[in-house]
Amino acid sequence: MSTPNLTLVFDRKGQSSNKKTGVVELRISGDNVRKFISTGIHLYKKEWSNGSVVGRKDWRELNDQLQVILRKCREIVTRMMDEGRLDLNALPSALKSELMQQETFLEYAQEVAERRYRKVAPGTKRNYEVVLDFLKEWRGLTYFSDVTERSLTKMDDVLAARGLKEQTRWNYHKVVKSVVKQAVEDGLIKRNPYSRLDFKRGNEDGLKRFLTPAEFHRLESCKIPIERLAKVRDLFVFQTYTLMSYSDLAEFDYKKCVKISGQVVYRSVRVKTEQPFTVVLMKPALAILQRYGYKLPVISNVKYNEYLKAAVLYAKIDKQVTTHWARHTGATLLLNDGMVPMHVVQHILGHATIRETEKTYAKVLDETIVKAMDGYEKRMGRRVIKRKKALPILADGQGG
Repeated sequence: MSTPNLTLVFDRKGQSSNKKTGVVELRISGDNVRKFISTGIHLYKKEWSNGSVVGRKDWRELNDQLQVILRKCREIVTRMMDEGRLDLNALPSALKSELMQQETFLEYAQEVAERRYRKVAPGTKRNYEVVLDFLKEWRGLTYFSDVTERSLTKMDDVLAARGLKEQTRWNYHKVVKSVVKQAVEDGLIKRNPYSRLDFKRGNEDGLKRFLTPAEFHRLESCKIPIERLAKVRDLFVFQTYTLMSYSDLAEFDYKKCVKISGQVVYRSVRVKTEQPFTVVLMKPALAILQRYGYKLPVISNVKYNEYLKAAVLYAKIDKQVTTHWARHTGATLLLNDGMVPMHVVQHILGHATIRETEKTYAKVLDETIVKAMDGYEKRMGRRVIKRKKALPILADGQGG
């Protein structure tokens, strides 16, 4: 077999734009065989020119990374040809193995964070930066071989020794866990050590951050004379009925909706976790879309939260409400109703597992169970009373 040609190509399917990224791939071709290997580098259309990354602060680092990938692949091809066993189908796994040995976990974590920066809210980006700074200073998770249950437990101990509370430490683990999960999916780590660890979230109860049904319906129906505040109220109501996060709301595109059994259904992928989710747009949500010509108003998360705190006052709600309360409010409304199965709520939320949903909304489920059993007990009580009243009209020997 002749020596294959190695070329870097960007967005070969032509799907990128100034708002949507495409991936840089390594094309390997020779003897009527063509293979593509993802480099893991995602760019906007304007950030690629003449075979190189351009127009970014990290353009040098990314181009160096691409050259390393090219060089490593050439070395593998040369080695295979010298051994008389060139196999293009085996190249992807061989290349991944070589890069894993060279790249550190810290470098990989930085790459994952940079790929996600443009998709996440400023607060989430800041969380990544804080955790990465800690990992670089601590050096306890430098290499892939360091990512073990023992090291992650040690990390928790180090954070505790620095005076960080359970809730804050849990946030550190949340970032590291997401990077580890990605490394497992990329084949860089064989087993996720977090699967056998359970770091406590602490006393902060995320489920306190939701509106009660009465509060939500007051907000939904109250008159707000200031246009900008009325808009954020509408966005919050739309979020509540769809259980969307702010990031997913910002990406909402009505053109993605389809009709299924007469219902308008929206399918997408969560920006934060890349998990698919499906939402049936109920009448209140559709009414809001219609109000804005099926294109929701765009507003920054900072302004949204600022205006929202003023908007809720018109509904006589004295709480520091933020955009994320809508997601919790919508989920608690569904679960407290008791009519929507857990696995359905899980898919609407875009949670990776039903365990994640159960863990997040455990207290709500307890309330739902109590409510259901209380209703059952009352119904049974009414039946017993009716039965006792009926006994006197039965013939002797027929009661019991």
